[in-house]
Amino acid sequence: MANAFPADSTASIPEIAEKSGMHPDDAETIIRHALTYRLFKQQPNGTIAHSAATRAITTVPHLHAWVIHALENMWRDAPFIVPAMEKWPGSQEVNETAFNLAQRKEGPFFKEIGKSEKSVRQFAEAMKFFLDKPAMRPEFAVEGYAWDVHAQGTVVDIGGSHGVIAFKLAERYPAMKIIVQDRPEVVASAPKPEKGQVEFQAHDFFMAQPVKEADVYFFRYIFHSWSDKYCIAILRALIPALKVESRVLIMEHIVPGPGILSPFQERPIRHFDMAMKESFNAKERSESDWKNLLGDADKRFSVVEVRRPAGSQLGIVVAEWAG
Repeated sequence: MANAFPADSTASIPEIAEKSGMHPDDAETIIRHALTYRLFKQQPNGTIAHSAATRAITTVPHLHAWVIHALENMWRDAPFIVPAMEKWPGSQEVNETAFNLAQRKEGPFFKEIGKSEKSVRQFAEAMKFFLDKPAMRPEFAVEGYAWDVHAQGTVVDIGGSHGVIAFKLAERYPAMKIIVQDRPEVVASAPKPEKGQVEFQAHDFFMAQPVKEADVYFFRYIFHSWSDKYCIAILRALIPALKVESRVLIMEHIVPGPGILSPFQERPIRHFDMAMKESFNAKERSESDWKNLLGDADKRFSVVEVRRPAGSQLGIVVAEWAG
């Protein structure tokens, strides 16, 4: 409905209803309720104008897709978290979730939305909105770790999409070789590098890592949507390729310990945690969780450093392979 008329104009309720494909009475019921939350504004002549909130939905890039994702997935699935826990207690499986119960789907979240081009496009746009936040800037990945020691080495960016991080590293370190791995359809749509410094490679991160003896294997915002069982499988798929002192960098939320934040400050983190549970049976992890996860994958992984770049929503867990 917010997209039914331009940001700087007004419209009557029947006009909004027609543009939205709704009966006027139904549209009026929704709009009258929305007005109490400062969504839209009613003008003295009875027409409807945008409020700051609805104007943002129509003008801020990808915000509309994020709102749709929240309404059609996260909020719709949330009431089914407890029923899913009761049906599948302690499950780490990707198809035994609140999403599966709420949406009456049998497959994992990504497989199910992948069946609809519209859903795929909408989810991709929603993620663009989320990742465009200042606290999620890709520069934090470059500035938040001492890449200088690998300036002439090889870095594998696993699940690196279209290489946003890779190209920023390449710009700063011209002798660094960077290989970006992702699903075949992602690689097919990736930009074609002018130089050979950045290379794209189709790879399933549950399969054995094909790039041997790289200096760094980098994961940014990958593990949060997988349960421990699957994260361990991802880490173990690296092992045959690792050399002594190969580093595994995991850039993710690092949940503070009890009592460090006020309940108000901690609440958004717990919102993320619940969202990961309802969609994937996954979770956000604390520093000790990350250490335990790496140790459970193989005792030869050791966490040598945990970095928290100022202003970044994500921290960096630095692990090293002992061989």
